[in-house]
Amino acid sequence: MTENYRIEAIALHEVGVFDDVRIDFPPIASPERDAGKAEIHVFTGPNGCGKSTLLYALAEIFCPISPPLGLIERRFRNSMSHADFKFFGDAGYYGAKPFENNSGKQSNEFGEYDIQYNNHNSASFFGFNIASYHQRQDWLSLATYKQAPQNFQTSRPSLLPPKAHYAAFAYSGQRTLSKIKLGAIQEISSSPFESALSFDSTVRPQVLLQWIANNRAQSALAKADGDLESAKRYDLALARITQAIREICDLDIEFRLERQPLAVTLRVANDIVQFDTLPDGLKSIISWIGDLSVRLEMIPWVDQSRDIFAQNLILFLDEIDIHLHPRWQRKILPVVQKLFPNSQIFVSTHSPFVVGSVEDAWIYQLPEKGKQTERVIKPVPSGAGKSYRLILEEIFDIDKEFDVETEALFDLFYQHRQALLKSRRGESELLDAARELAAKGEETRAIVERELRQISRLTGRDIHLA
Repeated sequence: MTENYRIEAIALHEVGVFDDVRIDFPPIASPERDAGKAEIHVFTGPNGCGKSTLLYALAEIFCPISPPLGLIERRFRNSMSHADFKFFGDAGYYGAKPFENNSGKQSNEFGEYDIQYNNHNSASFFGFNIASYHQRQDWLSLATYKQAPQNFQTSRPSLLPPKAHYAAFAYSGQRTLSKIKLGAIQEISSSPFESALSFDSTVRPQVLLQWIANNRAQSALAKADGDLESAKRYDLALARITQAIREICDLDIEFRLERQPLAVTLRVANDIVQFDTLPDGLKSIISWIGDLSVRLEMIPWVDQSRDIFAQNLILFLDEIDIHLHPRWQRKILPVVQKLFPNSQIFVSTHSPFVVGSVEDAWIYQLPEKGKQTERVIKPVPSGAGKSYRLILEEIFDIDKEFDVETEALFDLFYQHRQALLKSRRGESELLDAARELAAKGEETRAIVERELRQISRLTGRDIHLA
């Protein structure tokens, strides 16, 4: 990231599966090698270990002050549930209960802060550093950022919103696009911060398709007027999306605007298709990258000369690989890492293909519920350059290579092998297990034959498959 607008640490207390946990988020390990690449943090672990809870807790740092705490509040276990965090060098707090002195200076392991907001409707509280609020103008402070949805009023130009230094968005891997009727080419009036941190509801299909229609129409009008520079500008965001799809999915696509009736369609290879008939994985990618593009284009950035995709972003991506083929899972993070180069990205996944896809990212192995042994969860370097077999063993604690039934047969085979080597009895049982494994396929047969040759050498017997 070009500036230090990043989450540095978080500590959760009595939230979801976490009794008391702290996680620090170091910068990428070798920044000199990664100019033009986002900083990526990947959460992995078994079902129920708290991956989504952690993402919700991080996203809550940027959520609006009103309405009350959202997804994370549902995971508060009692009145003592809270989170401490450090963002942009400052300490902060939110939780179900304030400290006794609601107006005084407070502190936690990340530094000093002040209780600022008390939402009596939900018994939720939020605090951060007052000094930074006064020293940092516009959107440099969380105080101002958390009021962005209320401050952004497109219908009242006289009340211009403060310009953005950074922005935060959250998405899940849900399939949300569908065929939607468009009434006309019209200006989009919704806020770029509307439901921006809601994960499953962040993507707004109607807004996205309207935006595509508007850009297609404006580009066509600019070309008709001979204004190729403006046409290029209108086409830029859609061109970035199509390029990302090409790199991830190896598909050439084109966003189209049909006139009769007015509708947005997609050309995939040589076929014209509606959005609701797209494959789930392609629909998911277009949904969240397209929605984010709409929002980035609408935000009043401080540096308007900078490419909107290169603005300072904090992204929370909850299992965006969920509908993707393994070939696409291997490519999505590297593409996103280049597409949003000045971002800090937090990702949850169950996929070894995602974990092993990027260099200089950090991997956080969350323990199974009830098995946390240390308070601080430390990251390990990502798995780029490692085999998927090694990643499965080191990161996912899976040392098996076959399906459950085949592994059970191998266990039985090795039991008979051990018995034969120890007592010189059980040859027929060993061969029965060997034949059953050999019938599974060429790979299992090769393993069994190699093992039988070794047993023959050790026992002096000629033991082989018939």
